[in-house]
Amino acid sequence: MNSSLNKGNLRRVMFAAMLVASTAALAQNQSSVMPAGELIHAVIANELGDRVQQRKWMYVIEKREGNQSLTEEQVETPNGPLYRVLAFDGKPLTADQQQQDQARIRRLLADPSQQSKLKRQYEDDEQKLEKLMRVMPDAFLYDYDGVDGKFVRLKFRPDPSYKPPDYEARVVHSLAGTVLIDPQQKRLAKLSGQLVNRVEFGYGLFGHIDNGGTFDIGRVQVGPTQWKTALLSIHLTGRMILFKTVSKQQYEVRSNFRAVPGDLTLSQANELLSQSSTRQVLRSGAASLQEP
Repeated sequence: MNSSLNKGNLRRVMFAAMLVASTAALAQNQSSVMPAGELIHAVIANELGDRVQQRKWMYVIEKREGNQSLTEEQVETPNGPLYRVLAFDGKPLTADQQQQDQARIRRLLADPSQQSKLKRQYEDDEQKLEKLMRVMPDAFLYDYDGVDGKFVRLKFRPDPSYKPPDYEARVVHSLAGTVLIDPQQKRLAKLSGQLVNRVEFGYGLFGHIDNGGTFDIGRVQVGPTQWKTALLSIHLTGRMILFKTVSKQQYEVRSNFRAVPGDLTLSQANELLSQSSTRQVLRSGAASLQEP
């Protein structure tokens, strides 16, 4: 019996040793190919390069607003996005609700001031997201943290030597968490961060962001070299928020991406939305609103 136990123990010890050795070899191989910080620089360069192309897309958005879920279809145009509502809480709009939504779109198309406001809001959010990416290589310290499926996982934490130039950069700099990277294309697949420090503005007189808030961005490949944001989850508390056009509690899932011409007018975008079948869009698999 002792011999049997010794053999079993020996096998377990050997297996554990092999597991530790393989994990160490993976980490050594990753770090020997490219330091984690350099990998992030390459990833962000690719992300920003893709954004310069300013390609336009049509997609389905499922969002949560309070206790209500909303399904929309949106088309990007040079003049900002145009959307129509498809469903409330998973149920297609009634005839009256469809008429109200069509009236909203008609008012937008007839009002240049509304169009300008919509475009400014969209561009402001896009610039905030781009700013987040630009500060990532400098604001954090990175370490390899294994793999997650086909992705390489890195841990990140605030770099004490980084000096945030403004309030928004201070909020970003207070994040710590993980990023998932496609090692073949060197693209960002997911960022999951949590605020580890309370951020005060003007010694708290102009507001603050509480620690413990979370920030998640998920990215998916939609073309040979094109990636789009498919998940946006922000949960912040405090007297100020990171983006002007989102609430403190925001959750969006985007799916069913389709490329559209880059020079669409808002009227042409409305025609595309009118041609798309609500039933087909809902059946095509808009992602379920489940927290990551």
